[in-house]
Amino acid sequence: MRTSTKSLLIKIDEARRESWERGRLNYLLHEGQRKIDEIFRKVLGQLFVANVPRQYGKSYWAVTKALSVAISKPKARIKYATAYQTDLVEFILPTFDAVLQDSPAHLRPVYKVQGSKWVFPNGSEIKLVGLDKSPNSLRGNVIDLIIIDEAGFVENLTYIYESIIIPATLHRPNCKIIFISTPPSTPAHPFGDFIQKAEKENAYIKLTIYDNPRIGENDIERMAREMGGRDSTTFRRECLCELVLDDDLAICREWKDDFIAEIRRDEFFGYYHKLVGQDLGRKDHTALIFGYYDFKRAALIIEDELTMEGPSWTTLTLKDEINKKEKALYGEHRVFRRVSDNNNPHLLQDLSSLHNMHFMAVKKDSSLEQMVNRIREWVRDGRILINPRCKMLIGCLKYGIWDKNRREFSRSKIYGHFDHLAALMYLLIHTPSSSNPIPREHGHEAHKAWLGNLKGQSSSNARTFESLLGPKKRK
Repeated sequence: MRTSTKSLLIKIDEARRESWERGRLNYLLHEGQRKIDEIFRKVLGQLFVANVPRQYGKSYWAVTKALSVAISKPKARIKYATAYQTDLVEFILPTFDAVLQDSPAHLRPVYKVQGSKWVFPNGSEIKLVGLDKSPNSLRGNVIDLIIIDEAGFVENLTYIYESIIIPATLHRPNCKIIFISTPPSTPAHPFGDFIQKAEKENAYIKLTIYDNPRIGENDIERMAREMGGRDSTTFRRECLCELVLDDDLAICREWKDDFIAEIRRDEFFGYYHKLVGQDLGRKDHTALIFGYYDFKRAALIIEDELTMEGPSWTTLTLKDEINKKEKALYGEHRVFRRVSDNNNPHLLQDLSSLHNMHFMAVKKDSSLEQMVNRIREWVRDGRILINPRCKMLIGCLKYGIWDKNRREFSRSKIYGHFDHLAALMYLLIHTPSSSNPIPREHGHEAHKAWLGNLKGQSSSNARTFESLLGPKKRK
């Protein structure tokens, strides 16, 4: 080896050692990862959110951040969390190993299986946490950095942020909180709320597959083709980082915004069956929807909704709010039927016996999927029309998803357990679609009804009288 080459290698090794000793690991990042780092360094507040596509190297960047703080600050305490415990073994630990390959031996940490943490020679620690198994592991009296990798797939992300992370950083206002992820399978996931929060604070970056310097146009074209095209939901979500609904998990994939409409009541409205649907909840929302079945259109028209939050309401306040809504919508017209889930029969009994407000307990003689499919069929046929003021119900239909096992509805910070959709599901079971409420004599004057001009009615006597009186004059 020539002297000049050897000297150059020595200088490179010295520069590498100095970078590690100072915790400056940017030299390990590619151009696309440095874009993340550039925005992160400008963040003034605690929270930083990065919306990054698959195969971009987001975990690699996040690991370098954790290592930088651990090395540059003796006795630092860092929490590195993932949505699932299994991700730590399959993805995160191998990423740490990959980054640490370039570390000088005297700075390299040791991984302690007992406690799931990296321990550094300077006393710093990086604790690895699987949030599905131990979310409370994010707690601590002294924390210098918190990273949640794939935050878009963490259940109860809002609770973890508000009830665990923020209290843990009370005395550490300079502690940075990093949420980095590809988009979740539904825009209703709270990761979308954190994106909006970070955008307002100039603490957000969104990148796409086109920002990845390691991927060429041929690779992009191949991925787009395999994902169903560049306009497909999968490509838009996984590669363009758009917040779009996954059709495979969507509760009502037939829903379209075309079904949002202010329906003008026709001349038969007074006869139509007025209906109320309710889904009771304490932990979740208590959700009510108000509408009527338009027999002429053969459509269920939902005109308004009501949301009662948490455990603060009583049967009295619930009754009062329902009465107020029904009075505003229907005036003196009587409500034909109120339908509620049967999870709390005592509450329904109280409403009936104490407040003279009667609900029919829904007959759940079908599976959840069968009840949902009834909604999907009606939506597909344009038989459910919803007033734009019903924002919760519309959001449930638009963003509602199943849980990962497709056994029940998932949860959302905004839409709860998609309770308004459940209220619609119960109401539809008992919607009297086959009963014609329009009387046959509608539009006919009573004193002329004997002449046989009732719709569908004619008798020999009536025809005789008509012949004697002569043809009826038209106005």
